[in-house]
Amino acid sequence: MRDLHGYGPWAVIAGASEGIGAAFATALARGGVNVVLAARRAEPLDVLASRLRADHGVEARTVVGDLATVDGVDALVAACTEIEVGLLVTNAAFAPIGRFLDRDEADLVRAVELNGVTLVRLARRFLPPMVDRGQGGLVVMSSLAGQQGSPGIATYAATKAFGAVLAEGLWSELRGTGVDVVACVAGAVLTPGLEQAKQRRAPGTVAADVVASAALDALGHGPRTVPGRLMRVSSVLTSRLMPKRAAIALIAKASSDLT
Repeated sequence: MRDLHGYGPWAVIAGASEGIGAAFATALARGGVNVVLAARRAEPLDVLASRLRADHGVEARTVVGDLATVDGVDALVAACTEIEVGLLVTNAAFAPIGRFLDRDEADLVRAVELNGVTLVRLARRFLPPMVDRGQGGLVVMSSLAGQQGSPGIATYAATKAFGAVLAEGLWSELRGTGVDVVACVAGAVLTPGLEQAKQRRAPGTVAADVVASAALDALGHGPRTVPGRLMRVSSVLTSRLMPKRAAIALIAKASSDLT
């Protein structure tokens, strides 16, 4: 793991209660960075914060709220007004699973709000002070599902495509400012959510800590990273080598256990 002090003294992790978000928090705390943990559920945030304080001697604050709402974003920003945030990790996400026409409209809109609009709001709030200081970073969690149409998770995949493209644009706009941006385009990740949704692990599934390490290591080295060797092969295959129709069929088969 690289030296993370350049992305301190505080990092904000949106969607930090478990899985990838908790892995980011742990990696950052291990690197000596204080953390602000944000999510909807108080109990897992409190447990994680206590563990990070005890194990790594850092400060850990929690912010409980619905980040899909303006009030939730405002509460997180307000909790950070008196600290210097050097890194923002946008991991909060909602994935409505099933055929588009079978899902409630409210669920589909929530995915767009949390995965897309909240990303814009958080980036717009936290990036300007980093640019003013000439130092900082933004990690946008994306997904291989967003590289093509993904039946069964169509709205989620579309929001992840948005996130990756936004991150790449910001990476270019902020070059030379001292603020690094990277889109972490993950494939199958072993998280509590995945374990609940699927009985078998997909080939190439990686641990959440592998994803966090890959994203943090990639900061400052390019606009996009794909954790895991097999997932990198899959990314190249579906985005560059396969006809779009074939790529869509492949992801449909891969996600068939979810729908």
